[in-house]
Amino acid sequence: MSRKSRNTLQEQRIKYAELLRERIYSTITLLAVMVVMWQHPGSHSALGVIGAIIGTVGALWLATLIASRMSYRIVHDNKELESHYRKASAAASGLLAPAAAPIFFAVVSMTGLIDLKTALLLSVVVLVLSLFLFSLVSGRKIANSRLSLFFYSMMQLALGLAVVALKLFVK
Repeated sequence: MSRKSRNTLQEQRIKYAELLRERIYSTITLLAVMVVMWQHPGSHSALGVIGAIIGTVGALWLATLIASRMSYRIVHDNKELESHYRKASAAASGLLAPAAAPIFFAVVSMTGLIDLKTALLLSVVVLVLSLFLFSLVSGRKIANSRLSLFFYSMMQLALGLAVVALKLFVK
């Protein structure tokens, strides 16, 4: 394998790792929000849930972009900023992905096919499972060992379950 090929492969692995990291952050944050709304479904409308979801991932996305830009400017020369900012923006897109399923379920609840509490519960279940599945699928591109990949994916699943348990049992 040529040096250029190794560098390209390494760049791809870094990109996948950054997307995975951002996806995990967003999923855990959104999971905590969804559990709280699921505990009190009467306090929310479907549109309010959608607004909370968009607001949560949108705030995470913006905070990541702003923090990345600020921290990079502190350390590096401004000439290099745009290249770094494009990379940071691409990685931050992983923060938005976890919102898709909860928004879908909230929209379905607006049709009357399921009630809002069921939509919120389905959202929680999908978010917890997505921690495992997304880690497993995207991790295949960056992991050296299938056993360690499975172990880390199980740790992500356990972390999601811990977030749910924490929100349910600590009031």
